[in-house]
Amino acid sequence: MTGKTVHDADPYWQTYYNDAFQFGMGTEDILQALAAVPAVHTWCDLGSGSESLLWSIPLTAHHLIAVDIDPERLAILSRFAARRQPRPAYETALTLCNRTGADFAQRCRALAGTIVADCLASPALPLAPASTDLITQFGLLGLTTDPPHFLDAWRRAHAPLAPGGWCAGANWIPEPSRQHGRVALTDRLYRHAFADAGIRPHLLRRVASSDPQFPSLWLYLGRKQ
Repeated sequence: MTGKTVHDADPYWQTYYNDAFQFGMGTEDILQALAAVPAVHTWCDLGSGSESLLWSIPLTAHHLIAVDIDPERLAILSRFAARRQPRPAYETALTLCNRTGADFAQRCRALAGTIVADCLASPALPLAPASTDLITQFGLLGLTTDPPHFLDAWRRAHAPLAPGGWCAGANWIPEPSRQHGRVALTDRLYRHAFADAGIRPHLLRRVASSDPQFPSLWLYLGRKQ
């Protein structure tokens, strides 16, 4: 896999998305942005890890496909969906988004499948072109190594997006000692990626985070033209 997340699968889940909701790290900003996405039929979460159901809370999507290179993270996601019971951090997210436990159970049922694939290096994702109404990624494209790699991964990530479909995502910016081997994300680079993929940006902003390892993040929302 290109790049590494801050923890392996289970420690990452336990640190960020199990117990109390961690305010100030950008999660609430992402949830608020996702609330602007209209209801969709098919949603694909790329580099999903185990957290797709957190991002599902403000969304309305009938079918979710989670794609990740790590089968352990996908297994955590599938087990969590099967239980249909939100953990403490998710309960806070439900409150923030004015959702109920029944709403969360519906989102768990929407998980239609998982796919093991490298979203940063595969020649093409195992998804038909123009087949998806919403494509998201949270942290994935920040693992690219340089602007050409970012633009190539962005282009392939959004090839399955249908005309009129939406994309949304966020990428955390590490503090300098963790920056080596990661792309330097900028407003200009994102706008180049949007234009290259024929996507009109509706939101693009940098958000401060209280996480000392990742003190800010880029958040975006766009629609395929």
